[in-house]
Amino acid sequence: MTVSLGAPLRADDALSVPLGAPLRADDALSVPLRADDALSVPLRADDALLEQKRADTAPTESRGPALPPSPAPKSTPRTNRRLGIAAIVLSATAMGAAGLFGRKATPEGAVLGEALTLGRMAVGAIGMLVLIALSRRLGQLRRTRLSWSVVGGGVLLGLSLATYLSATVLTDLSRAVVLHYLGPVVATALARVFLKEKVGRLDALSIGTAFAGMLLAAGLVGGESSGGEHETLGTVLGAASGVFYGAALLCYRYRTDMPSDVRSLWNFVFGAVAAGGMVAVTRPDMSGMTATNWLWAGGFFVVCGLFALGLLVVAGKHLRAAELSGLSYLEVVVALMIGVVAFGESVTVLAAAGAGLIVVAMALPMLGRR
Repeated sequence: MTVSLGAPLRADDALSVPLGAPLRADDALSVPLRADDALSVPLRADDALLEQKRADTAPTESRGPALPPSPAPKSTPRTNRRLGIAAIVLSATAMGAAGLFGRKATPEGAVLGEALTLGRMAVGAIGMLVLIALSRRLGQLRRTRLSWSVVGGGVLLGLSLATYLSATVLTDLSRAVVLHYLGPVVATALARVFLKEKVGRLDALSIGTAFAGMLLAAGLVGGESSGGEHETLGTVLGAASGVFYGAALLCYRYRTDMPSDVRSLWNFVFGAVAAGGMVAVTRPDMSGMTATNWLWAGGFFVVCGLFALGLLVVAGKHLRAAELSGLSYLEVVVALMIGVVAFGESVTVLAAAGAGLIVVAMALPMLGRR
């Protein structure tokens, strides 16, 4: 085979070279190898040294400036729908017990929703900090960037839980929880506007069914008003808690890149700030607190605070707003059952039918594969 000096190999020339045949040093200097030739023809040790020497002695300009490797593109955080469903079911169950703990922790005639929420958030923050420290991830707190959604989610949740807890004392437990659960409906509407999340037929059917069942379970349709002295104030506070809760749920759909325990910690911290501000304004009288009241308050801080709210953040990270809304209505059923067993609140046929509709609505989001 005759090759002119400096001429590149043609495809037929490349085929004429026996595979595995070693190149001589003069061949290596006179015949430039293409990238595919370099992969197919093995070099001997002395050939490799010669090539390295040529690369070292070549002018710097011929090789061009050394560029840093481009960063790998950021991938969308993966979600675990099953984990999200399990988290919201456990969270809603624990949250449904908030009325029980709140009433048992409150002395007769007192309204301590703000103070109890402050303790709930403070204990949750301390608990999450301990868990992060035990896992040796305190450095991640310094590296995590805060944003408006993290701060806003905690503040709004603190306001929501404080007004809701006061509403449970001033009006029927079932009515308070129904008004509080205007939140998921508000969150779904806001997610449609700000996050452009689509509300499918199954999602809309789930939310509509749950809302109708909620109205029946609370006695707002076909029921009678309790006519309590502070019922109007309790109704207003319950409605306010629902609006705050819906806005908080929307905030959880942002910053899904943040680890759940870190997000929970900041959630508790800023929730405590909001509840502390309400305590400073309302100055609740806690002089009537007994040892039994404090015992129930401690259970409230752990069960309805650290456990329930920590899992709520996990659920918000892995579920869409419509799914989160439908499944979170389980709290209404739990609160209804607690009202009957612990406080003797009556359940009509319509209320029982409403609870059944809520259970059906909870199952609907799980029927579709996302």
